[in-house]
Amino acid sequence: MCQNHIIQCECKRSRANFMNLKDLLPPQILSHLYCPSCSGNVRFNPDTMVKDNGWILEFDMEAARAFLMSEGVSERVITPDFIFDQGYFSWNGFTPTEIEDRMREREEIMKLAKVDRRKFIKELTSWGINRAARFKEEGWRKTANL
Repeated sequence: MCQNHIIQCECKRSRANFMNLKDLLPPQILSHLYCPSCSGNVRFNPDTMVKDNGWILEFDMEAARAFLMSEGVSERVITPDFIFDQGYFSWNGFTPTEIEDRMREREEIMKLAKVDRRKFIKELTSWGINRAARFKEEGWRKTANL
């Protein structure tokens, strides 16, 4: 089971929800998190960083390699992209704030369940499909293969 980790960005204006596959990597593996507000002045280093829709995640790659290699992951595949894209340390959901956003959006739809059950089911179904399509259109990395 994966835990949700909430981490604040460097400028302290935003925070993101993270999960990590099999809880192999501790939250400290993320050395820096930059939101769209604070990522503009960051010099991107593809050897330690990954970008996603204006956010930049910087990993402690030495520690990440040690943890992942101890689990049998080949050193040659361990990159920031691999860590993020394979879910070893990635958003909990498609976006950094999806947990809160999903709960808020779903709460509105749930109100329909008491009033119009048929409309509720229709809205819930289309909401799920439409939000995934919206995330893909917005360019979120985890939706690339949808």
